[in-house]
Amino acid sequence: GFGRVLGLADDANHGKLKGTMNLATLYHKLPARGRMLVLTCLCGLVGGLVAVGFHHAISWLHHLLWARWEGATLEEFVLASFLILLSVGLISGFLLAVWAPEAAGSGIPQLKLAYWRDMGAMPIRGILVKFLAGTISLGGGLSLGREGPTVQMAGGLASWAAARLGVVNFQRRTAAACGAAAGLAAAFNTPIAAVTFVLEEIIEDLNSRAIGRILLASVVALSVLYFFSENEPVFHIPAVTGFNWVAYLLAIPVGGLAALTGAAFQGATLGWRKQIRGKAPLPPWLRPLAGAMITWVAGCVAFGMTGRMGVLGSGYADLGLGLAGNLAVGTVVVLLVAKFVATTASYAWGGCGGIFAPTLFLGAMTGCLAAELLSLGIDLPPENITVLSVVGMSACLGAVVRAPVTSILIVFEMTHDFALVPPLMLGTIVSQGVSRLLCHENFYAQVLKDDGIELEKHMDVRDFAGWKSRRVAAYATYQVCAVREWDRTVLRQLLEKHAFAVFPVLRADGTLEGVVSRLALQHFVEGGANPPRVLKASTKTPDTTLGEVKTLLVEAPLNVIVLTDETGRAVVGIFTLHDLLRSQVSSAES
Repeated sequence: GFGRVLGLADDANHGKLKGTMNLATLYHKLPARGRMLVLTCLCGLVGGLVAVGFHHAISWLHHLLWARWEGATLEEFVLASFLILLSVGLISGFLLAVWAPEAAGSGIPQLKLAYWRDMGAMPIRGILVKFLAGTISLGGGLSLGREGPTVQMAGGLASWAAARLGVVNFQRRTAAACGAAAGLAAAFNTPIAAVTFVLEEIIEDLNSRAIGRILLASVVALSVLYFFSENEPVFHIPAVTGFNWVAYLLAIPVGGLAALTGAAFQGATLGWRKQIRGKAPLPPWLRPLAGAMITWVAGCVAFGMTGRMGVLGSGYADLGLGLAGNLAVGTVVVLLVAKFVATTASYAWGGCGGIFAPTLFLGAMTGCLAAELLSLGIDLPPENITVLSVVGMSACLGAVVRAPVTSILIVFEMTHDFALVPPLMLGTIVSQGVSRLLCHENFYAQVLKDDGIELEKHMDVRDFAGWKSRRVAAYATYQVCAVREWDRTVLRQLLEKHAFAVFPVLRADGTLEGVVSRLALQHFVEGGANPPRVLKASTKTPDTTLGEVKTLLVEAPLNVIVLTDETGRAVVGIFTLHDLLRSQVSSAES
C-alpha cells in the first residue's frame, strides 16, 4: 500500500526501481533481522556519540569559565559569577525563545510525548538547540543536569536516523527508545539502569518485547564511551567492606527523609513553574535569566560560607566528597539548601537542563546530613555514613522519577559496589511509599499534565475496544507523493524515487481526483497508449477512528483511504491495510 515507505515495498518492486544506490536502499536490501540489528546498532552509536560529545562540551566550557575562580576571594567570585550567569541566562533564553521553545526543561517529558504521540519523531532543530543551549546552560553554571537532555537528544536523533533510512513510522518509536537508553547508558556509564529507565519511564512496560534491542543499543553506546574514556565509575567512594545491621536498619528512616526532600523539590519546582508560565510578567526570553540570577545568589552564599562551588553545574565534585564523608555538617546543610533553591529556580524559570544530577545531589546531602546527626548518638563507622549517603541519593531519585528499579541500579552502577544494594533496596521501598503518598504523579508525568497534555489518550491500548477508539492519525503516512501530470518522464522519475504501490492523483488546482496503482503507472510509462484509469478514492479525516475504517479499507479501491482536511479538498495523508496491521501489532513492538 501507499503507506509503505522506501524499502517496505515488495521485493519485486525493488527490482524495478532504478537510480543511484544510497544507504536507504542498501539498508532495505538486508533481511528483516539484519535491518533490525543494523538499526539498533546505529541507534546505540548515535546515542553514545551524543552523550560523549555533550559531556565533553559541558566539561570544557565549565572548566574554561569556572576553574580559575575556585580559589578566588569572595569579591572576585561574586563579580565573575555574576557576569558568567548573566551571559548564560541571556544567551540560553534567546536560543530557547526564538529557535526552539520545546528545548527547555529536562527533555524526558518531551521524548515520552514524542514516543507515544508522534511515533518518536522530534524536530531536528529542537535537538540542535538543545545541544547548544544545554552546553551553555550547564557548562555556564545553571544548577541542572545533563542526563535528561542527553536522553532527549539521543532518542530524537536515533528516530531521525531511522527516518532517513526509510523506517516506517511506528518502528521509529523503538528506535527512539533504543537511542534514549544508549544516551543514558553513556551519560552515566550505567547500561543496565539505562535499559530499566526506558522501560519504566518511557515505555512503562518492563515486559516490553523491545528489551533486547534496547539492551543492545546500550551496549553499543557503552563501547563508544569506553573508546573515548576510561571505564571508571562516576563517583569514587570508599568500598563498603563490613555488614552492619544498625546501618542497614537506619536506611529505612534515611530513605524516608530523602524521599521527603524529593517530594518537596518536586512540589516546589513544578508549583513555581506553573505559576511562572501562567502569571510571570517577564517575556519567555528573559525567564532563564531570572533563574540564572537566583542561582547566582545561591551560589555566592554557598561559596562565601563554605568555599565550595557545588551549587553551580552538576556539583559532582562536592557530591563525591559528601559520599566519602569529607564534608563538615555545616557545609552539607548550606550546600543542601542552596542547591535546592538554585535547582528549583533554574528549572522553574525555563532553563535548559534535567533534574537527575541535582536530585542525586540533594538526596546524597540529605543522607549525609542524617547520617552525621545520627552518628552523634549512635556509633557509626565512617563507611556506614557513606552507605546512608548513598541510600539518600537513591531514595531521592526514586521518589522524584518514580522508577524504583532504575534508582537502585543506577546508583549501584555509578559506584560499582555490590555491598550497597541491600540498603539501597530498603531505602527505595520506603521512598516509593512516601512519594506516592505526597505526590499524585512522578515529576515527568506532572510536567505533561501541567502543560495540558493527557498522555493516556496517545498510549497504546491492549484491548479491542480501546484499539477501535484510536485515531488513524497515529498510524497514517503523511509523505504524500502524488501524480500531478501525465508526462511519462515525470512519472518515470516518480516511480524510480518512490516504491509506493498506490499514488493519489491531484487535479491542477491541487484537489483530489482519485487514486492509481503503481502497476498501471508502469504500464503507461513503458508505452501504454492511454493514461491509466483513475479510481475514485475513499476519503476520511485524520480524526477518524480505527474502528470506523477497518471495514471501509477492505472495500476501498486499491485498499487505501486518502486522508483529507475538513473541507475534503486538501490531501494530508494516506492510510492503508498495512497501516491497520501496524496499529494492531504496535503494542507488541513497544
